Amino acid sequence: MHNVFMTESESFRFANTVRSLSTVVRERGYSVPAFKGPPNLGEYSRTLRRNRDGSLTISVVFRGRAWLSTLSDIVEGFVIANSHLDKAHQLRDLLWSVIEERELSKVNGDGLSPPCHSLSSAA
Repeated sequence: MHNVFMTESESFRFANTVRSLSTVVRERGYSVPAFKGPPNLGEYSRTLRRNRDGSLTISVVFRGRAWLSTLSDIVEGFVIANSHLDKAHQLRDLLWSVIEERELSKVNGDGLSPPCHSLSSAA
């Protein structure tokens, strides 16, 4: 039962993050791709599908992997969907700023998420 609740929590976090970032992207005049998870091809953590209408669907693995890796795939999905624009590279910076401002990279300390391991540097 604990695993079911954890999965719901990860799904909720993924959906809310995509929704939050999509709002900002749309407000700035960028294209918003559809997001879903996980990809049908189990060996990949992110896949892209160009739909008949020209829209893009990004599939992302968000269960059982580092949340920052998932966030990176979400951000890159938005950038790829807007790669036809000269300013698409600015979108990446915008999204990471929103992630930081809204603390979307933080994992709640509710014990439901995989533990985060700290890395230290000798520098």
